[in-house]
Amino acid sequence: MRLLLTILVIIGLGALLAAPGGAQGKNYTAASCNESDVQSAISAEQVSPQDGDVIVIPAGTCTWTGTSVITQTFTNSVTIQGAGAQYATTGGAGTAGTDQTIIIDNVNYSGGPSSAFVFTTTAGKSFEWTGIFLEENSSSQVASNGMLNITGTSTAVRVDHSHFYLYLQTVALRFNGSVTGVADHDFFDALAGNLTNDIAFHNGTTWQGDTSGNADQSWVDTDHFGTSEFMFAEDDLFNNGDVGDAHDGARFVIRHCTMQNTVNNGQMYTHGLTDARGRATRAAEVYLNNWSEAQATGNPTYSFNSGALLYWGNTVNNYRGAVQMSYTRSSNQTYTYMAPPSGWGYCGTAQTGSPSAWDENLNNYGYACLDSPARGAGDLLSGNFPSVVDTRTGTITWPQQVLDPAYVWNNTYTNPYAGASIVTTGPMFTDNVDYYQQFGTYGEGGSFNGTKGVGQGLSNAKPSTCTAGPGGNTPGVGYWATDTNTLYVCNPTNTWTVYYTPYTYPNPLIGGVVASAGRIAGKH
Repeated sequence: MRLLLTILVIIGLGALLAAPGGAQGKNYTAASCNESDVQSAISAEQVSPQDGDVIVIPAGTCTWTGTSVITQTFTNSVTIQGAGAQYATTGGAGTAGTDQTIIIDNVNYSGGPSSAFVFTTTAGKSFEWTGIFLEENSSSQVASNGMLNITGTSTAVRVDHSHFYLYLQTVALRFNGSVTGVADHDFFDALAGNLTNDIAFHNGTTWQGDTSGNADQSWVDTDHFGTSEFMFAEDDLFNNGDVGDAHDGARFVIRHCTMQNTVNNGQMYTHGLTDARGRATRAAEVYLNNWSEAQATGNPTYSFNSGALLYWGNTVNNYRGAVQMSYTRSSNQTYTYMAPPSGWGYCGTAQTGSPSAWDENLNNYGYACLDSPARGAGDLLSGNFPSVVDTRTGTITWPQQVLDPAYVWNNTYTNPYAGASIVTTGPMFTDNVDYYQQFGTYGEGGSFNGTKGVGQGLSNAKPSTCTAGPGGNTPGVGYWATDTNTLYVCNPTNTWTVYYTPYTYPNPLIGGVVASAGRIAGKH
């Protein structure tokens, strides 16, 4: 019996080590932090790749020049590890550590991808980048695709304890494909006053195996709020510059981070539909962050241009608003839109006098508009201009995107601007239809009784009656149960339905747990 138990333990241990994230691979140490040596170490690892391999970049300061970049597809679980970098402490409250592995990006990207590193990951395998300072110097060429670009299909991507510095209008870290995971304890720094994007979320391009790369499948799928189906930015410090940007069906969470700025920067942008084929940002959670400007700024913390949003528990100081709800396609201020079938056209009649067939067009604003804020899953679109169609009808038509309101609650807001509010909107959007907000100064007027806004209190203190959204069977009034950290939403009328509970914190990947290869069903 003892022998049998010993054999079973050995078998179990072997299975653990063979699993992604638990494997005992080999270390491949680069001779230096120079590009050629790093490439050699990666090439050596790929001769016989195993799960758990670690590519080590030693301490030193190396400036990368020339036109070549490192691009690599990993079919195994792998870590790229430096000797250490300055990193963010819990909540992004400060920094610790020192920059030891320092790579200065001075690559000429002409004719190639504008990234120093492009790594493609594989489903069921993990990827980690840790302990490296990646710096853009003042003579660098703008890296619009991110100095570090991670794509592919892994659900276990981690970028941690690293330092990024931007001088120009550049992206530090970009997520593409359908990757999910966490960027944690990272320190994003920038030259004060520059329009930068520390993190660019584009992780809906190949969602659910979408081969078009246009993020159409991300707009068929539901929100998945409160699950691992997002790329998380967690316990990070963002100093100067802007937090980031999102497009292409992106799904992301920003939580437990600190944003501090000395000038008029510091917001998170989400793109609606641009003049290109790719789809807009799909869903986001932004919560328990500390947003602080050294002086009053005209920016909101979150520029909300598409998809679904949960924004709660944030502390906001010196911003003109917390959430600014608008839609780019209403005018040519940002993009010039070609009329269908050559493009998406303009939403509403203000720009050209003619509405687009891609929108619901219930009023002269075009409401509801394709991929606009407070819209969620709808019909699958396919093809490229001028042959894009709704696959349900085979024509250009409104794809029946469901009402998916934004919920904004329990935020602490300090603002020196007269007339400012937590949520600011254009005329297209309606309070208590397209968004539900907290009560009090800068928020919903009056007090909570279940007919409007988002209330909060103990779970058993919810009103016995409540107001659902339009039709009585769409998401309506919200209630945050403080004892269970649960958001209830009224749907249908007079019925409180569990809508959202936050995903596990800290993210399980921080403890080395690798997510399953398959995607899981969300609550909504």
